[in-house]
Amino acid sequence: MKTFKTMLLAVAISCGTALSANTTEPTEPTAKTTSEVVKRAMNKEIANLLAEPNFNVEQTTSVKVSFTVNKDNEVVVLNVESKDVSIEKYIQGRLNYQKLDSKALVGQTYHVPVKLESTL
Repeated sequence: MKTFKTMLLAVAISCGTALSANTTEPTEPTAKTTSEVVKRAMNKEIANLLAEPNFNVEQTTSVKVSFTVNKDNEVVVLNVESKDVSIEKYIQGRLNYQKLDSKALVGQTYHVPVKLESTL
């Protein structure tokens, strides 16, 4: 009988420990999730700024845009990887020194793929 009580006590302690260790508490968003939210917001803003080009795009083109954000939260285009000069000038003209609503990290270089759909 003494062995049975000892075993019952051991099972009760192990179950109690396992149940108390399994609690979850709300956590603050991590820096990674916060930066992902900011990146998504910036991508939307850039897509809106580049919507409806003022020229005909003959074929669907993908370019990579590198930019940074200055202390006034304005976009500063560093590089546009494109063979077409008109696309490069269009992107630089539309994005350079446009103020963003989302709070980006000042001085960090961002790389965004941009896809221009054919209008023909």
